[in-house]
Amino acid sequence: MNQIVRHGAYGVIFQDSKILLTQKNSGPYEGLWGLPGGAIEFGETPEATLKRELLEESSIAISKLEFLSVATSTGNYDNNGVPYGFHQVGLLYKILGWEKQPGFVPQEENRWVRLTDILQKELTPFALHAIYNLPTSKIWRPHNRIRGKVIGLAKHENRLLVCEVLNDDGVLKGWGPIGGGIEFGESAEEALKREIYEELGCNLVITGEPIFCENIFEHHGIKGHEIIFAFLIKLSDETIYTKNRFQIYEDRGSAHWVEWIPLDRFERSEAILFPSIIVDKIAEI
Repeated sequence: MNQIVRHGAYGVIFQDSKILLTQKNSGPYEGLWGLPGGAIEFGETPEATLKRELLEESSIAISKLEFLSVATSTGNYDNNGVPYGFHQVGLLYKILGWEKQPGFVPQEENRWVRLTDILQKELTPFALHAIYNLPTSKIWRPHNRIRGKVIGLAKHENRLLVCEVLNDDGVLKGWGPIGGGIEFGESAEEALKREIYEELGCNLVITGEPIFCENIFEHHGIKGHEIIFAFLIKLSDETIYTKNRFQIYEDRGSAHWVEWIPLDRFERSEAILFPSIIVDKIAEI
């Protein structure tokens, strides 16, 4: 089977809380909606590619942009009965300055849409994972790979310290222990200490052996797969144990409520704990 690798540059443009999408008119994603942009041509810089593509596809002239991240997607497709593998690597840029060029006719259909209104089946696989894993996106979707994750189980008077989990509309969906992803080169213990310090501003002592669990789940039609290291911990900041409820702030400025919730509320399903598989694990320690 032939294998095709495509390197491109793509723009993230927001206007009135809506993101710009273009409808692909050729290739494996024909008919689907994706981020404006395209393949890097020989001799081009990614920035030059993006400026050319947005002018061609959307009649937009870019005056200022900022690199965000790199996104990838891989899939198997069919071209007139001939199967092939398609691997897309895209450099994502946030478009900070732009204006419409009325003299240019867009080569593709354009659409401004709210993130909460996007239908998953309408998006290209690349756009799906790129949009919902943007550093600036408030809407979370699972990664398209197995993810190593750590969580800290801070217990006090038969209560567990948990952070709120919100749905796409900002409504409380459940609760989750504080933690996050393991970065390349980190041990699970190092990742947990970093996450706790970033979110709670304190150090910790790990008081037991890790609990391992595998979490395979589906969120908004997208499958996620996590290998979780859960550690029983003692926090160095004693004042945290005296607060029933308080807010923490992520590095992007978003605020989340943290609360001590009785464990039996999770056991009786009066409160929802994510991942749900951890409820029985906590009862064992």
